[in-house]
Amino acid sequence: MDGIEIKIARIRAGLKQYELAQRAGIREPELSMIETGRREPSPETAARIAEALETAGAEPATAGTAT
Repeated sequence: MDGIEIKIARIRAGLKQYELAQRAGIREPELSMIETGRREPSPETAARIAEALETAGAEPATAGTAT
């Protein structure tokens, strides 16, 4: 999941950046940099973000797209 997919999933879940950052156990500026592509999350951070989004009921940003 790249930064834009994280942002889309966060918005679909109805979360603000600070809410997702808090749920994932990271700082809001770090999440902002990940969402804008200025920083790549570590595998651990990516897993925590994905788990936080899943807990919030977010659909994957790629849901409904043809593969």
